[in-house]
Amino acid sequence: MSEKKTMIDPQGAAVPMRYIKTYDRERDRIARRIHARFIKAQAHLRQVKRESFADIEKLVQMAEQDAEVSLGGVKGNVQFRSFDGSITVSLDMQAKTEFDERLALAQKLILEAVAEMTDGANADLAEIARRAFEPRKSGRMDMQRIRDLRTYKVEHPKWRRACEIIGECERQIGTRQYVRVTERKSADAKPVTITLDIASIDAGGEA
Repeated sequence: MSEKKTMIDPQGAAVPMRYIKTYDRERDRIARRIHARFIKAQAHLRQVKRESFADIEKLVQMAEQDAEVSLGGVKGNVQFRSFDGSITVSLDMQAKTEFDERLALAQKLILEAVAEMTDGANADLAEIARRAFEPRKSGRMDMQRIRDLRTYKVEHPKWRRACEIIGECERQIGTRQYVRVTERKSADAKPVTITLDIASIDAGGEA
């Protein structure tokens, strides 16, 4: 296979290899090598997740047959342990929710309520309201901060109406399933979660 004669720069232009520094070539190779590892690991994790879900579904079906009872529909939270109790597997179901277009109305009412209140309390409430509706780095709203607005004891009618709207405009759009595995090294040891988050894995520790 012939060696590449050009490399594509960030603007999409083909740059002849003779004009590219050795360091830049090596940096490109290392970036692509690491990228390939991550893609391979991602595919493996996807397979691990599929196989784990399939195993849990098989166990639930066996439990239904053993008890002669069918759960039917979407299965809820499931937890089971190895025979010696050292390994615990949990399947957690979490609802996926979103706020509909009425959230903008709730935000408007809350800001109006803060502006209409007097004394020094409205400064703190204004900051709370600002942070509640401030998008995160991902661009999405922090749903829990918005829900928390309903817990404050504010009697202004616009604030109360806004909280009612927040409760009414949140709707479930699906569910997420999470598999969690913990392990105890000994009977009196604290369970430790086996994490698959690459950022939290010690590269020098045990596999």
